[in-house]
Amino acid sequence: MPSAAPLTTPAHHQAEPVQGAAVGPSAPQPSGAAAAWSAAAVTVPHAVGLGLLAFAPLAGDYSLAALALWSAALPGLLLTLLAPRAGVVYAPTTVVALLFAAVLATAHGAAPALGLSARQVLAVSGATVALAFVFQWLLGVLRLASVARFLPVSVTHGFAAGVGLSMVLGQVRNGFGAGAAAPWDARTGWHLLAALAVVGLAWWLRRRWPRMPGLLSAVALVALAVALAGLWGGGLGVLFAPAVQPSVFAWPLLPDWTGIPWMALAQQQGSALVVLALLMALVNSLEILVFNQELELDHGLRGNANLALRRESLLGALCGLAGMIPASTSASRSRIVLAQVGASRRALASGPRWHAAIMLGVAITGAWWLHWVPMACLAGGLVLAGLMQVPGLMWSLGYARRSRVTWAQSWLVALVFAVMGGVGALVAGLVVATFVLLHDSAATVLRHVRLDGELRSRRLRRAGSDTWLSPRMNQVAVFELQGVMSFGVAAHLAEQVRMLLQPRHRWVILDAGRVPAWDSTALAQLRALVRDLGQQGIAAAVAALDPMAAEHAGEHVRAFSDLDRALEWAEAGILSQRPIEQRPAHPERDLLGEIGEGVPRAAAEALLALLEPLAVPAHGVVFRAGDTDHDLLVVKSGHITLVTLWPPDKGLRLATVGPGMAFGEMAFLNGATRSACAGAERGPAHLVRLSRVHFDTWARQYPEAALTVMNNLAQIGARRLAVTTRQLRAVLE
Repeated sequence: MPSAAPLTTPAHHQAEPVQGAAVGPSAPQPSGAAAAWSAAAVTVPHAVGLGLLAFAPLAGDYSLAALALWSAALPGLLLTLLAPRAGVVYAPTTVVALLFAAVLATAHGAAPALGLSARQVLAVSGATVALAFVFQWLLGVLRLASVARFLPVSVTHGFAAGVGLSMVLGQVRNGFGAGAAAPWDARTGWHLLAALAVVGLAWWLRRRWPRMPGLLSAVALVALAVALAGLWGGGLGVLFAPAVQPSVFAWPLLPDWTGIPWMALAQQQGSALVVLALLMALVNSLEILVFNQELELDHGLRGNANLALRRESLLGALCGLAGMIPASTSASRSRIVLAQVGASRRALASGPRWHAAIMLGVAITGAWWLHWVPMACLAGGLVLAGLMQVPGLMWSLGYARRSRVTWAQSWLVALVFAVMGGVGALVAGLVVATFVLLHDSAATVLRHVRLDGELRSRRLRRAGSDTWLSPRMNQVAVFELQGVMSFGVAAHLAEQVRMLLQPRHRWVILDAGRVPAWDSTALAQLRALVRDLGQQGIAAAVAALDPMAAEHAGEHVRAFSDLDRALEWAEAGILSQRPIEQRPAHPERDLLGEIGEGVPRAAAEALLALLEPLAVPAHGVVFRAGDTDHDLLVVKSGHITLVTLWPPDKGLRLATVGPGMAFGEMAFLNGATRSACAGAERGPAHLVRLSRVHFDTWARQYPEAALTVMNNLAQIGARRLAVTTRQLRAVLE
């Protein structure tokens, strides 16, 4: 395993150092130039190999080495100068180079029928590639980076590892530089030996001298050893294939834009070229965004990914029009620089510039010396770079044991990438991301489960009713939901509800206040759950259901506007079970209600004579916060809602009081201004009013009865304080 700096992963995954890394505060870090040398040792074989493949149709007309070398140097140099970013190395990537090859092959196939020259074929390819980067620019404008943030770590790691495995498998397929069509014989064995020598030597040099560019040094030493052993040019020299064939210095080939029959070309190959352009834009954009996310999460290098996508697109289109393979963010080479320079900001900034300068020098001088380097040595560099591309956590057995599912998903995406390419990995990654999202949504769909009657409504009741109700609230189960409700999530929800319910439960409330959306299949699951519970004698209701979802849920799904009303419905159901002899008789005749409990008959009749009737119309206001009246009010019929602001939909509902219940006691007792608003929210109500002046006159006549009334008010306040405390505890939990 190659040397690399410790990697970190988001939040819940603790990163482990990659094997062979120099860690610790005293570990010396290479300079940006040294790291750039190692990155260039990967870019040279990568660019030469992919460049030779991409420009193969033009082999009879121009030097393939020159085409490949200039494409490896100039686009990356242009991006480095105009769009620099710390830690990011720009070079032709595998996806762009292979799709460029497909575009060039398509255009070259149409050349005989359309009479296109080699330079005109290059122009057609350049126009198609420019179109691809226009598509990529549009994706940046549409802020695709915001979508990429939803990709789970298993997908991002899988893409990174997939690129690395593709590089390794590519060397296996071509016999480590012996040629794709060469049999696996003694010649291939020598190439494998040379490649392994590069890998082993680079690993040893990096361990021994961390500041040395081990990869490039290993390539140079093995190539020199081959030459000194006399295996090059005589005797066994035919065993090793050179990186390129000897050639003379040549400038970049410029495309010819004149005389191209664009309409005929569009009719013959237009759809194929547009599809290739769109594919290049999608896959390359995703690779850029995934690596930018890695830069932010693993290395703390924040940046505007959408802006980077747009800037790379404009410069990539320019390079395509110039007939070269456009450069892009190279994750493999960037990781080499990041691994070698560590946290050195200065080296991170200088590394990409050094890489661009080195590649320019290679392009200018490569025609004179590159053919002396065996392709097997460069293949070894690609193998090592591919292994370094795989995130270190994916090699960790400890991580595999701790996060088995995430580890398996990462390797699944990586293997699909290596076997089927970037398009297959894109599909696999999106499928994995979708299932991860759905699984996580299902796993967290139940935000809170309350099975023991912890929650109560804000409906205030008389002591007798509350005494009956409190021990029986454990018959009510409340499930607080969260997240988008799809078919699979709703099915998991229904399964969990059925599993958690106990024999004592007779009312079920699903609190959907945190569910932003329901699809039709989820509503079907909801209807089935309500039906099944009803068959078991359990009444079910949904609170805070979206109005549109409530409309499509059907009439059999009981819905309430909020959790408080749903709880009040369940409480009313429990109170309906009381024996008739324990229910209050004719509460509308008991005008004093709870404040008159224990008051002697004569004193009660005298107090009743002081009460003033008050009719409140539907949506009418009894008092508002800040009012200075000090009257005590008792509900005769209907309901009164206490809120922080009137109308109720603009404030927070504090309590609901019904027949026989008193309210306004705070101002009555201490003479303070009203602290809340009161009104008839549901319909008309009838009250009786007791002024403080009349009460004081009555109290002087019946002092013992007045103490009883005051004691009743104190108990009312204590019960309501207990209710408020219980509600606050439930909210905090």
